[in-house]
Amino acid sequence: MGVTDAVWRIETAIADTCDRFDRDADRQQAHCRRSTYEQTLADVDRQAGTEAMYTLANWIEREIRATNRLPASHEVRQVGAEICRYRTASSASR
Repeated sequence: MGVTDAVWRIETAIADTCDRFDRDADRQQAHCRRSTYEQTLADVDRQAGTEAMYTLANWIEREIRATNRLPASHEVRQVGAEICRYRTASSASR
């Protein structure tokens, strides 16, 4: 499961909240962002573990549901990097 499960939850949030993806350009942008989300989730999983990956997936899902918009790719990468730094620092101090 892992990344695939997390992406499915994000897809569900998009379907539940974002009905504006009717135009082709909007659908294309959503597809590009989902690809970035999936890659970033895989990177976080590899660098900081599954728990960190799910933390990022939960953040993405909450952002979609709270704002009715897809977080920008750079936002997702930034939050993913912050989660990785936090997890790495936490595990190093143990």
